[in-house]
Amino acid sequence: MLRQISKLFFYILILVLIAPAVPYSDVNKNRPHGDRSKLLRGCASCHIGHGRYNTPMLPERKEDFCFRCHGYSSNVEKTRGLGKLSSSSKSRDIQTEFEKPYRHPVEKIGIHRHGEILPELDPSMPRHAECRDCHHHHFVTTDNKTEGIMGTNRYNLRNNTVSFEYELCFNCHSRSANLPVDQTDKAEMFDVSNPSFHPVTEVGKNQDVPSLISPLTTESIIKCTDCHNNNDPSGPRGPHASIYKYILTKNFTSHDGEDEGPFRYELCYGCHRRDSILGNESFSYHELHISEGRLSCRSCHNPHGSRENSHLIDFNSISVSPSSNGELIYVYLGHRSGQCSLTCHSKNHNAVTYPGGLR
Repeated sequence: MLRQISKLFFYILILVLIAPAVPYSDVNKNRPHGDRSKLLRGCASCHIGHGRYNTPMLPERKEDFCFRCHGYSSNVEKTRGLGKLSSSSKSRDIQTEFEKPYRHPVEKIGIHRHGEILPELDPSMPRHAECRDCHHHHFVTTDNKTEGIMGTNRYNLRNNTVSFEYELCFNCHSRSANLPVDQTDKAEMFDVSNPSFHPVTEVGKNQDVPSLISPLTTESIIKCTDCHNNNDPSGPRGPHASIYKYILTKNFTSHDGEDEGPFRYELCYGCHRRDSILGNESFSYHELHISEGRLSCRSCHNPHGSRENSHLIDFNSISVSPSSNGELIYVYLGHRSGQCSLTCHSKNHNAVTYPGGLR
């Protein structure tokens, strides 16, 4: 009887040791971390003994460890010298990206808990971001960097897999109770019931956008990473970090008072023709506001969406205040016409209509 129990325990132990490696070694699905032609020692390329405390049997904290293969060339060569990484394997230097001024804070570690719920329901839970939040090291593939990661869909339901890129972003940037006061719930901003939104979760509602640059059309869907990405097009793709605020792929000046120019709204002009915007093709007074008034696009438009108005109209409270009639509103009056009640840089718009009345 004792021998049978010992034999059963032995088989269970073998199963525990071998079974986890089975899905990871599926080369047919192009999982590089399970490919022994890349990681020469298999599981032992990463996991050792008991490992460091609060890590999954790793020799050092997770973010530092990832940079052994995804960091400086000196780190990668050291890993190769240890016989753990093949000389033919290729990886991008992500470590250098996190030295940029605007980045996901992967340095904030050790504050995860097993089985944590995302988006967070506890407002006291510290904001955090780790490589593991976006990339499952065992299941990630060269074609799908989010394989094995759960997502939050636009209905605030958890999916076992990320089907759309925004579902990964919504894990932390939607209905989290610990959102900073200067951030908005992006699921709400992209809600398809809103009067307007950039077409991330669904095709947009505005079918008259003459400024769009081909191949974009009013039927196009865009991704979060079309705006939030590496500022260096030759560097590793993804919203790891950027030299521009909000991890933007191009410059966007959100404050007023600067001369208009291609660089000032480089992000917007990546999708919307500058000559169309300044030529007033979609709004009779774009050029007046942007060039003469030196107003930022953000003074009138929210680049994610508007819960109140069409055309992404969502006035920036920093530079826009109520008009002399006490109102701060935009009223849509039909095709390329409307009415504004607001005060912007001491300019009073008291229920002024356009076209025809703004000057």
